[in-house]
Amino acid sequence: MSLTGPYEHLPLANGDIAPVHIRVDGRAKRISLKVEKIGGLVTLTAPSEAKLPEARRFMSKRTRWIAERRAEAHEITPFEPGSVVPFLGRMRRIVQDKSAKDPLVVFGDQILVGGPGSSVKSAIYRFFKAEALRRLIASTSKYAAKSGVTVKRVSIRDAKTRWGSCSADGRLSFSWRLVMAPEHVLDYVAAHEVAHLQHMNHSPEYWTHLAGLFPEFKVAESWLKENGPSLRSYG
Repeated sequence: MSLTGPYEHLPLANGDIAPVHIRVDGRAKRISLKVEKIGGLVTLTAPSEAKLPEARRFMSKRTRWIAERRAEAHEITPFEPGSVVPFLGRMRRIVQDKSAKDPLVVFGDQILVGGPGSSVKSAIYRFFKAEALRRLIASTSKYAAKSGVTVKRVSIRDAKTRWGSCSADGRLSFSWRLVMAPEHVLDYVAAHEVAHLQHMNHSPEYWTHLAGLFPEFKVAESWLKENGPSLRSYG
């Protein structure tokens, strides 16, 4: 059983005040403290209500660690007029145009969204997800043909830790946030997952096969490792 309590406010060693999400989770084996890499939310989990006083003491001794982790966290940039967000590896400003006939158009360094302000966020989500799916279907089809395998289905989601996944029956799933990365990075992740249809592991044979599909995979992989976490800070 998991119980979610109210937010508390914790003074930190650097003078900041951090909101803390307090949880009681009967499945937890121990007290735990987590700082989200996106947004810096602090979550304190105790295995029982009786352990909450001990959990709070545990947290109070780690205010410097919490401050350091929050300093490293990426701030969340919302999909709203005036925000600058990446699309296909290029930073673009969201501009609302209530008189525009098209619901959304990408033009140079701008993402032009028509309609009332309340629809801006949902319009960008819909467009980004649809564009990610369209591009990933095209990319996986290309690499499947080169690899001699069949892709049964391509779907998108918003996984927190994985950019793509592959099932043995040919179903591929990807993070829609790849559409914010440069095109060659999205292409690389598509090739990476298609290669798993030949080798469901990361053996030497797998990497050889991937290199045949996408020779510059190390360049794209390096970009994703360095910049990928920041893509989860938009929305």
